[in-house]
Amino acid sequence: MAMEKRHVDLDTLDARILSEIVPDGRQPISDLAKKLGISQTYARQRFHSLLDRKIARIMAITNPVALGYRTQALTGIQVASLGEINAVADKLRSLTQVKLLMISAGWQDIIIWSVFANATDLSTFLATELGNIPGIKSTETMMVLESRVSWTYLPSSLRANVLLAPSPHSPLVAGDNPQTKDAVLAQKGDQDSDVGIDRLDLMILRELEQDGRQPVSHLAKKLGICRPNARARLQRLLDQQITRIIAFTNPAHLGYPVFTMIGIKVSPKEIDAVMDKIETLSNVYWVARVAGRYDLIANTLFRSLTELSVFLSRELGILPGVLSAETMINLEVRKWSFAYLASSYLRSMEKSHKEI
Repeated sequence: MAMEKRHVDLDTLDARILSEIVPDGRQPISDLAKKLGISQTYARQRFHSLLDRKIARIMAITNPVALGYRTQALTGIQVASLGEINAVADKLRSLTQVKLLMISAGWQDIIIWSVFANATDLSTFLATELGNIPGIKSTETMMVLESRVSWTYLPSSLRANVLLAPSPHSPLVAGDNPQTKDAVLAQKGDQDSDVGIDRLDLMILRELEQDGRQPVSHLAKKLGICRPNARARLQRLLDQQITRIIAFTNPAHLGYPVFTMIGIKVSPKEIDAVMDKIETLSNVYWVARVAGRYDLIANTLFRSLTELSVFLSRELGILPGVLSAETMINLEVRKWSFAYLASSYLRSMEKSHKEI
């Protein structure tokens, strides 16, 4: 999935609709129409126009920790020769642990984001999975210790008008966060693994990942349960932040084709303060504290390389405590499956049951 160059102009009403559905993708059309002061018919028409033009799509994002993925890692990969980059990327795409794969220009040729139950599984992955792929010259891995995300690729020109809920902090260990701990420990009854959600929860999450706006009545019918049960389970999954249903915007269509990952070295005593400040910068949509080459990683969006240059020199570069920054520009996204974590987990669980 390459970064597309097509730019779609939005009018004021489009921007207002996005500001409403980005943080709440299940918001009823009736509520949307009332807030915007337009008819339900017109609200529905404009809402679906945004979806049809691929400016936005409704997604359910499942919390990795709720699925037992307490270890997340970013790995930079250098290939032996650029002629092998496609073959290496294809093999990496096939690995279930890899949820995001980007071809990049910078200190590495390929960047992957992967999830694991624990650090031992990560170690095994690096040795047996990556180690057996021909064409890989070297790898460098950074463990994600904490991440803060805006939940969507919303460009800075629109984000200022969107009232997002506070960014959830995703710690390495679930127990460090009371809300996440509650989510992981919930529903201790009918479980097929050590995660805190049961098979029915996973089936609901899978359905939401396919269609985040489907009515509760449809969920209940598909899963063979009563509507009150389906509604209660869905509400619990949302309340405990096991999942969140958002409108994902296509940044390239909105005029932001430059997608970068910036590795930042910070004075040790300033890491927390710098992370707090970076999180507020308008072009940043994801920032993580990592263990490895850098102290922080920030994912960013820009209209142009010139805007990126201004950001580095006049915003990031002037923050007290920032020692250096190294930028990797995304050239192409080859895998993007973090929106299907529950579906992937359920498939692997069902496969394991068949093999027993």
